[in-house]
Amino acid sequence: MAQITKKTDKHFPEDMLFEVVSRLPSKSVGRFTTVSKSWYAFIRSPAFIACHLNRSFARNVDDDSSHCLLDVPTTLDEHKTCTVHCNNTVSFDELHEVYEVELPMDFESKTCRPVGSYNGLVCLTDDGYAYGRIIYVWNPLLRKFKCIIGTSCCCNRLYKKFTEVIVGFWYDVVKNDYKLIRIMYFGKEDFSGYDKEQSHVEVYSLNTGYWRKINDAKLPGLIICSNQPACSNQPAFVDGALIWRALYSVSKIEEDFIVSFDTRSELFRRMEFPDFREYHSTQEVPHLLVYKGCLAFYVAPDCGDEGSEVWSIWVMKEFGVVESWIKEYNEETQQEALWPIGFNKNNEILIDTRDEGIIAFNFQTKQSRILELYCDKSCWINYTESLVFLEEK
Repeated sequence: MAQITKKTDKHFPEDMLFEVVSRLPSKSVGRFTTVSKSWYAFIRSPAFIACHLNRSFARNVDDDSSHCLLDVPTTLDEHKTCTVHCNNTVSFDELHEVYEVELPMDFESKTCRPVGSYNGLVCLTDDGYAYGRIIYVWNPLLRKFKCIIGTSCCCNRLYKKFTEVIVGFWYDVVKNDYKLIRIMYFGKEDFSGYDKEQSHVEVYSLNTGYWRKINDAKLPGLIICSNQPACSNQPAFVDGALIWRALYSVSKIEEDFIVSFDTRSELFRRMEFPDFREYHSTQEVPHLLVYKGCLAFYVAPDCGDEGSEVWSIWVMKEFGVVESWIKEYNEETQQEALWPIGFNKNNEILIDTRDEGIIAFNFQTKQSRILELYCDKSCWINYTESLVFLEEK
């Protein structure tokens, strides 16, 4: 830090410089990394990154201008350009295209799938046969990424045996580490389904750069990674747990339940859905979300079929307590919903619809706004710009 102040203004207190720079937007601070080696080292320091990130989150409580939607192309035949859209108000009343950035990595299948996004880092994987085998963690703002390749013997079996792979991504706030989980189910020899007893679970740490197997992992069911659009397959993250929808059998979708992975104890847990099919058809699929910090799910009749009329939001008020499920909202509408994206800071749900693209729907006012954004061959994910650095490729 002293080297920086000597090269700028010897009378400028270094603590004041830290205070001023740490309050600037991420994109502005990112430009300073090219000033000199000392500036680069200063901005890359863990203390500065943590301070800047904390202040950005605190500022976003009242000002959501750095909260963005990232448009990631999932089919890469035509282009690899992502678009960042940021809002000037918490309700996304004014959504502006801020900048475009090219995906700097290659995907063997020419398709990709977002796994999650935390603190400005976006996790992506190939959406073909290499799903979960080749994973990228990417900072779009800084144009930096890290490629993570599966090296375990179980991962090599992906080429040889019918396999289901589940991937999750999260931030370990205690250890200041970004981590991945990879769950692999291997098909039975007679191709009659997956053998849950032969599952393999491992965790990757960006800090150490290694995969670590979780021994004796007890999975209560088959976690679903369906053929639905990429946006709808990211796990929810609540109270330190990654959360997925799961089944006992792929042939009985109405007998679904919830599987959570506690990232602290590294234990799996089963939780039940409320009896929402008392109000909906047995074929309707719940989509897990986070609503005001609570686990929630969204359900709409037949999810995209013609004639959809009712959208419902259920919320688990106390995480892990099945009795705390309540039906928060139930709204009749003529709009045909496809897939939910998530909630914005104004507690509007962002939904991809058949005819109008992405809309923001307010269950309290019963009003919807067309955002003029579309999911054709792309996926929208919530994204916040940050200065979290990654090693060079």
